[in-house]
Amino acid sequence: MSTYEWGDTLFRTKADMLDAIAEAWATAWGRNSREEVLQAFEKKTDDELAAEAIANWALYSDTESCGEGDTHMPRVVYTETELVAAFARLRERLGETAPP
Repeated sequence: MSTYEWGDTLFRTKADMLDAIAEAWATAWGRNSREEVLQAFEKKTDDELAAEAIANWALYSDTESCGEGDTHMPRVVYTETELVAAFARLRERLGETAPP
């Protein structure tokens, strides 16, 4: 059985964990207002939001540059595509459409 952990919290499923990552990124851990979140979703695609989260939180980097062993993505085993889908689910919950 796989362990799905993020931010010191265990999740039942990978999708639940990925949804939590997307929500934490979009809301800045709850500091962003709903309006700020909606603005971010108006300006950026799900791919862009996922790429930003991966890069800025170092969710994936090779062990040589990271220096601390596996980072979150290879350790928990998920892909950028799966994180993009989590941002799409969050966008849907917010009632937003993706930018062109």
